[in-house]
Amino acid sequence: MMADQVSRREFLARSSAMATGLALGGAAGAAALDGGEVRRQTGRGDGMIQLAEGGRTEYVIVVPARPTPQERKAAEDLAEWLGEMTGAEFSIVPDSPPRRPREICLGATNRLAEAGLGGLAESLGDEGYAIEVAGERLFLEGGRLRGPIYAVYALLEEDLGLRWYTPEATLVPRRPNVAFAPRARRSLPALTIRDPFYKAAFDGTWSLRNRTNSPDAPVPEEWGGHVTYALFVHTFNTLVPPEEYFDSNPEYYMLDANGNRSPQQLCTTHPEVIRIATESALRILRERPTARVISVSKNDGGGTCLCDRCRGLDEAEGTNAAALLYMVNRVAEAIEDEFPEVTVSTLAYLETIKPPKTIRPRRNVAIRLCTDNCMWSHPFTPAREIEAFREAMEGWAAICEQIHIWDYCVNFSHYTAPMPNLDAIADNIRYFVANNAKGVMEQGAYQSVGAERDALRSWVLAKLMWDPSRDLRELETDFIRGYFGPAAPPILEYNRLLRQAGKDHAEELRDPPGGIRYEMDHPFLSDEFLRRADELYDRALRLAGKGVIRARVERDRLPILYVKLCRGPEYVGAGYGALIEEFERIAHEVGLTHIYEGAPDVEAKIAAWREAAGQ
Repeated sequence: MMADQVSRREFLARSSAMATGLALGGAAGAAALDGGEVRRQTGRGDGMIQLAEGGRTEYVIVVPARPTPQERKAAEDLAEWLGEMTGAEFSIVPDSPPRRPREICLGATNRLAEAGLGGLAESLGDEGYAIEVAGERLFLEGGRLRGPIYAVYALLEEDLGLRWYTPEATLVPRRPNVAFAPRARRSLPALTIRDPFYKAAFDGTWSLRNRTNSPDAPVPEEWGGHVTYALFVHTFNTLVPPEEYFDSNPEYYMLDANGNRSPQQLCTTHPEVIRIATESALRILRERPTARVISVSKNDGGGTCLCDRCRGLDEAEGTNAAALLYMVNRVAEAIEDEFPEVTVSTLAYLETIKPPKTIRPRRNVAIRLCTDNCMWSHPFTPAREIEAFREAMEGWAAICEQIHIWDYCVNFSHYTAPMPNLDAIADNIRYFVANNAKGVMEQGAYQSVGAERDALRSWVLAKLMWDPSRDLRELETDFIRGYFGPAAPPILEYNRLLRQAGKDHAEELRDPPGGIRYEMDHPFLSDEFLRRADELYDRALRLAGKGVIRARVERDRLPILYVKLCRGPEYVGAGYGALIEEFERIAHEVGLTHIYEGAPDVEAKIAAWREAAGQ
């Protein structure tokens, strides 16, 4: 084994040498983790490959004679990053003879059949990838959308130690000599929709490299695209506009408890409503040919139709979801022939959260199950422990093959609040996947960067959404060591401090006042917690020196500054004014615009603090 090949433990330790956006030293190692069901080893490929020596390479990257745009993108990225690592030039050549003994064969090359790997891509779906080894040759193959690109990023990240922590922070272990033992494997994502809904995760390049596919992180179609919704949620008014139909046909809309028709919701069993909604859905899908999901779902807020047809169906099925699903199934059936790859989604929340007794969603229907009613009061408790949600989750899982989860993971009144809930989130993702979840959106601070640990959260969520079996603490350690470099040790201690505070106050956090919108006087934010956090961040700043690492530490400290500012000048004392100035400077440097969900409010918040300080 060459000196440049190190263990994962050594890699995590040495990656703290990063002092800028690119590592200037460090070392790569076998950074991949043993996986679960979605990351399967083939058991081949234990030999060493000398990828580069003395800044030179004998390897070429082989692509098909007519590569797809994804294969071309994958080859270019592989050549670029291998060159960045080693200083060597990796040429991209077509798969025509002569064959070379040392090749990285990318995509559907003619080399696959020669190596007995023909038909490999057929088992990889849209986004899966495979890495195979035959002697000194590497084979990278993938599904029809992003698969080849993911194969390249998996090799670079999991075998060679590159990291794309944020759009601005990349860890490149640079060294002229690279020898490694590639792990043959095939990997399919646990989820087809992987959406860490933080603004920090909305960069398309970052998304592609970290294998998310959020609609808010656009990726060009020629590189595999991203999840596109023809309509997202709360779509009744779009499908059957009340301004067009209510005056002339009030019977198309819900009958309320007072016997009046209201445009608040539709009458979902009315044949004409179903016809109009179907025509609207078909028109919208034709206008948006890249869309893969269209929502047929209630308008925001409560209310269901109480006409004889709707009420009778709901009463017979024991849930208000019955009449809704009656309509959704018929729209899904009507669009299936023309749009076989499109999923029709609907919402299970408020009155429709309970599944029906006998009606079953069609195979092209997804139930979007929202955790708000059950989980907003218990943001730190695993979903499986909340009886109301568990009954809904497992009830829908028993009758539906596609469930899309809308989960919530941030304090919507205080985006910058310390929040020890990553353990619950990781457990939830595993629970969702075990119960037929095919998509997960973790709604965090989607309006502004600079929220509490949003960079770490986005990266960790990306990894867990691809493979929920990943170890949360290893992922946190990986990110903190790589992102904070020499300042990592005290940040790791803060991470443990925050987790322990959550454990020490677990009973109080099980049902906190305000629920997910808890205030900054919660007992887990104790004087001792804040004092110790300040000590750790002071130490991290001393270790960071000047430049980008210091800026990252300051950004990470914003939640502690925020709690103290919310406590007021009586709590902080004479340094309150200086604390305001520090928060304002860092917030502006980071680009923090929102603390509360809604309109931009940072400037108003700072002004209120100044007024409290008598400034």
